[in-house]
Amino acid sequence: MHRGRRADWAPGAADVRPAARTCLNGPQSEAAAPPDLLAWLRAQSVADAAQALGLSRRTVYRLQGGYWPADARKVATAWAAYRGRTGRVESSWFLRRVRAGGVVLHAGRSWSGVGLQQHVGELVAVARMPDGALLAQTLELPAQRLPLEALP
Repeated sequence: MHRGRRADWAPGAADVRPAARTCLNGPQSEAAAPPDLLAWLRAQSVADAAQALGLSRRTVYRLQGGYWPADARKVATAWAAYRGRTGRVESSWFLRRVRAGGVVLHAGRSWSGVGLQQHVGELVAVARMPDGALLAQTLELPAQRLPLEALP
């Protein structure tokens, strides 16, 4: 044995110390993190993502590295708030009355489409499509879906 050292430090002695941790504190599983958040974080700079989410740069840096905290309520709340501020709602339906000439007023504009003249005076449900146009659906059975275009 060497002088001044414990027996477990002697050459050839078994190492009884616990293995060193190679990961950060907290779960390393990216399965807990929303995949759209991870993709968005990796496409942004740390400063831009921190400012947009209202989180610290250290937190964003750790999230980009795959660290997901044990208590992720603040991160989840920040991501939901960001998506709510920047996302488009495409699934809301609104009831509108068809006016004379087959015109529907929605969002301060006049909209019309082929076949809408037959439904003057009736209510139709209108929703925004991903391309920005409107889609009208009659409420009577059989329901018809009519694409609408903005009038000049």
